[in-house]
Amino acid sequence: MTARSAISTDALEAAFARIRPLILGHGGDIEIADISPEGVVSIKLVGACKACPNMAMTYVGPIRTYLMEVDGVAEVRCEQVNASIKTLDRLARRLGSRPLIA
Repeated sequence: MTARSAISTDALEAAFARIRPLILGHGGDIEIADISPEGVVSIKLVGACKACPNMAMTYVGPIRTYLMEVDGVAEVRCEQVNASIKTLDRLARRLGSRPLIA
């Protein structure tokens, strides 16, 4: 795998600014857990979001969609989402979001 270009902190913060009002409105928040050299952004949901039954929808919907629009982001991961890639892909497609499987 080739290394991706560096991720702009400003662009990442702009994406978080689009996501955060939705998350805060439900009593939670979102944090960056890690950014790999390959452009994989790992996020962590906190507050009410860490136990939300709709976590997978929020992840594949606005979170992953907005973060994947940032140049240099190759993938977005959230270890808290306990669903298979196939299930998440199906959910993303139904929501009209970016598919997880090409």
